[in-house]
Formats: sequence, C-alpha cells, structure tokens
Amino acid sequence: MATLKILLLSDTHGYHHHPRFQTTRPYDVLIHAGDFTNTGNQTEVDDFLEWIEQQNHFKDIIYIAGNHDIGYTSRAVTELENGTRLHYLHNDSTCIDGFNFYGSPYTPRFFDWAFMYDPHEANAIWSKIPHDTDVLISHGPPHGIMDECADLSGNPTNAGCPVLLNYVERTPSIKLHVFGHIHEGHGVATHANGRVSVNAASICGSDRHQPIEFELTR
Repeated sequence: MATLKILLLSDTHGYHHHPRFQTTRPYDVLIHAGDFTNTGNQTEVDDFLEWIEQQNHFKDIIYIAGNHDIGYTSRAVTELENGTRLHYLHNDSTCIDGFNFYGSPYTPRFFDWAFMYDPHEANAIWSKIPHDTDVLISHGPPHGIMDECADLSGNPTNAGCPVLLNYVERTPSIKLHVFGHIHEGHGVATHANGRVSVNAASICGSDRHQPIEFELTR
C-alpha cells in the first residue's frame, strides 16, 4: 500500500516564519494553497522562497498562488539545494509516488486582486481538472464547504464557487481537496464518498492555526 504523509498550509500572508508553522518532523509532501504573500511584492516573494529553501523535512513541496500573490509566476519544478523537489502549479499537474496533484490559483472575482474570474469563465477554468486527479489544490473553496464569511454588509454568505463544487463532485478520483482563501472556514470535512476537504487557511484575525496533517493512501 502506497502512503504519503502530507502537511497542509494556506494563507500565511508573509507569516510563514511563525513558530506554529514550523516542523522538525519528516513528511513526504508540504502543500501551500496560496496567499503566501500579503501584497505580492518581490520582497515578500523572495522571503517566502528563501523560507522554502530551509524546509528540509519534506521530500517534495507543492504550492500555488492566491489572490494576494499578484502577478506571481515561477518555474514548474525545481531541485532545491537541500534535495527537496519544489513544484509550482498553475492550472497543471505533477505526479509524486504515483499520486496525481493538480493545482489552480483561481477564485471568483472580489474587487481587483490576482487570479480571479467572472461567473461565465468558471467552466473553462475548472473543466481542466484531470479525471485522474488524486489531490486537488485550489486557492478558493467550493460552494458550501467551509466557505462561509461575512459579506460587505456584515451578513453571512457562502463565498465558494458552485462550478468548482460541480467539477469536484464529478471527479470521483479526488481523495483530498485542499484550499484556503476564506480564513474563517479553517477545518476538515469528510464526505460520504470518502473525499476529504481541508480549508488549510493558517491565519484568521490574531489566530495562527497549526498546519493540518493528512495521510494519502492507495
């Protein structure tokens, strides 16, 4: 039986050095689901990439951008000096030990941040999810799954994408769906078909959440 030990983070917004986000335990994969910066400036990007270079407890690191990571682009796969392989996913996939990971930074439009789409564009974005995906990494959540927050009037609303939900539910190979974006939704949900959804948002107000652990098995 193949097993990957995975550690999940998202929405660290420049606080990736916080003690709660550090580990000395060995894992196979670290996943960061976007918003690793606050404003996307080069100083913040460089600091995050330097932090990644220090993460020698992981065999592979996978990350995507989020709406705060304005204009970010990077190399798809890099061999780090510490031997860790670094995978940046932007609407594409990588395979680790036979498990397929697909990542996308896109979220429904809210003001004028990065990697956002209007409703008529959602199908073109989420139809790209491969049918054999084991782990889906999207910056934003699907509609109704750990996506509740306050709207501009202070009323509760579900901010996740219904089209993303549709594609997740019609891709039965997905064992784990990792996202963030809605900080208030931090947590884990297990669905009737065995799929696990994780809102890995690491920051909510003054709270700093521990990274979430997950074991992926086949």
